[in-house]
Amino acid sequence: MTATIFEETEKDIEKAFKLQSKPKIEKETSYVLSQIIVTMLGTFKDRLKEINFDTTYLHFNERYILSDKNRLALLEWLKRLMLFSIPTTDLEFGKLKLDLEDWYYQISGKDIDFEYREDYLIKPKQAAEFLGVSNVTLNKYMKQGFEHIDTSSHNKIPKHAVDLWKDPVYCIKMQYLYQEKKRLRQTPEERLSEVYEELVQFKKKYKTPYIEKAFEGIDIDEMDDPSDYYEWRDLLEEEKEITNKIIGET
Repeated sequence: MTATIFEETEKDIEKAFKLQSKPKIEKETSYVLSQIIVTMLGTFKDRLKEINFDTTYLHFNERYILSDKNRLALLEWLKRLMLFSIPTTDLEFGKLKLDLEDWYYQISGKDIDFEYREDYLIKPKQAAEFLGVSNVTLNKYMKQGFEHIDTSSHNKIPKHAVDLWKDPVYCIKMQYLYQEKKRLRQTPEERLSEVYEELVQFKKKYKTPYIEKAFEGIDIDEMDDPSDYYEWRDLLEEEKEITNKIIGET
């Protein structure tokens, strides 16, 4: 992106948000997104084969794209587009990839998939060695969100995943995005099965099937760690919502 195009696009973005014009904001958001995709595929062709998402109809999350958060994100992505030609480490590439994934989920609420070059993927055994953990621990990390690709070969860990996992901020972001992607790809029935299993674990832990009995006589606000109560409560709410959805769909 040239400096002139950058300046004009920046002006158009600011004008669109000042007017709160939904069509213009959607237009600028689509333009910046397309520029990021094209530039990433060109700049990082040694790492990326393709970036896949639904191009037939890009449905925007209206609340988010009209927000100031999206305005700031668009301006920040413009600046980053100007720097794509600078040599980038696997760690910096990984951060860029996660940031794009995060932003895409916010503007669309849809799935996006990154297809890597075969020689950019490493074996799980190598990843475990780089992290200084056992294969069993690595498998645990994968279930928590450590990025991995299901392929026909044994090469299924993108190189940047190792460095990102060591970074506290991006390690959390990687896990969060993994859960978002999983949520988008799961059927209601699949998620309901997971919810049931998680509820069973709480029932076993507290030796009762009822949350009210498990925390009877306890002031939740006074607990040092009330996370079990809130997670159990949220799971019950989610179970109800999913069940109603399935019944409604049926």
